[in-house]
Amino acid sequence: MAEEPQKSKMGGWLRDLAGIFVVIDETKTEEKPASTPAPAQPATSTSKTTAPATSTSTLASTPPASSDFVDDLRNRFRKILEEKNQPGFDFYEFSLMLLRTSTNPSVEHFKTAYEGAKLLNPNCNQQFLLESANFYKSELQKAFEATVSAGEQKKAALNVEKSNEQKQLNNEVANIEQQLGKLKQQIADLEKAQAEKLTALNGIEGKFNDKFVEIEQKIQATVTAKEGVANEISLIENGIKQYIS
Repeated sequence: MAEEPQKSKMGGWLRDLAGIFVVIDETKTEEKPASTPAPAQPATSTSKTTAPATSTSTLASTPPASSDFVDDLRNRFRKILEEKNQPGFDFYEFSLMLLRTSTNPSVEHFKTAYEGAKLLNPNCNQQFLLESANFYKSELQKAFEATVSAGEQKKAALNVEKSNEQKQLNNEVANIEQQLGKLKQQIADLEKAQAEKLTALNGIEGKFNDKFVEIEQKIQATVTAKEGVANEISLIENGIKQYIS
């Protein structure tokens, strides 16, 4: 039972809960908070958890978290309710009293706990307990929404990081494709030039053959002409030797 109003620890426990979305694996090595039984829900009340709107990028195939992680979160929520315990005897103390008798209380357990509650708080009745329960449900919902909000913010930041990295990779892929296009064009140009050179190489004999023939003809003609002139000289030379003394 809390004797005095407790100071608000909103900032502290919100930071603790939000911290689960920074490095989830840390919860496996941290010392877990002391396990405090959570206030039981009234038998006539139906508890409904309303989660903040989630991002459309939530993966439908996301596997569930480990049971240890769920237990750690449950203990954190219990700790929050313990810190929010109101002065005097109310639903919180009634729940502790009830859960100490049984984890699955029956009608008799409820009646026995209620009789004890009236001794501790003469003003305790069904309406008082249900109104008190609403307070703790409200605090639990606040903690839940703050925790989920921290997760959504982390997810939004990851989406931005993913989008930026995806954009950068798309730009790099486009740049590489552009370079590949230039290289392919260069290769095509080189292949075309190679084909042209091979064609020229294959036709080189025909290109120079006529020139070689022409030169060879001129050389042979030169030899023939020289021999003709040389024969004339020899004829005259022999005539001089023979007929002139």
